[in-house]
Amino acid sequence: MDDTNLMRELSNLFSQTKLNYNEEQIAKLVKLAELLIKWNKKLNLTAITDPMDILILHVMDSAVVSPYVSGQRIADLGTGQGFPGLVLAILNEDKRFTLIDSVAKKLAFVRNAIVALEIKNVSIINDRCENIKPAEKFDCIVSRAFAPLDRMLKWSLPLIAENGYFLAMKGDIKEDELKAIPNSVMIKDIVDIKVPNLEAQRKIVILKQAN
Repeated sequence: MDDTNLMRELSNLFSQTKLNYNEEQIAKLVKLAELLIKWNKKLNLTAITDPMDILILHVMDSAVVSPYVSGQRIADLGTGQGFPGLVLAILNEDKRFTLIDSVAKKLAFVRNAIVALEIKNVSIINDRCENIKPAEKFDCIVSRAFAPLDRMLKWSLPLIAENGYFLAMKGDIKEDELKAIPNSVMIKDIVDIKVPNLEAQRKIVILKQAN
């Protein structure tokens, strides 16, 4: 499928949401998907190889979080191949994004994508999150939750500003996982998210430190 058709397909997916977007952003997101396919052949970054599946499962799955991202300093914890961070940075050029991961080969792709797409509002930290001591804490941390919430909160809370938020992207959330959240953290909301052309369940768990 060529660029024109992919842009048409991605525009159609975006039109099924309430997200704000423009043609330049659609073009960059399509290019991001194409770069992932190219680099995947060398580095085995993702098991998803079909262009449309990448647009749905990586690009749109990241984009739908955009309305819930708050503040100016945003971190993507465990960014992997740059999702959701790169997508959110493209859609929110007025915010600063820090993409954090301990796996160097994945961040090699992220660095290449930043240069190729001329993304100006992204920086990278190649380290484990528990080792990071930012000069200024983040207003919001977002992550495709790769561990139980209580463990992710243990790592992320020292990085979040006093009134900041943690957005955990989950496929499903069990009651036991919610009960394990420490008392120092409050659940602000659990939002059901619809990703166009995806039947699987998606949720965003919005958390903040209890006052």
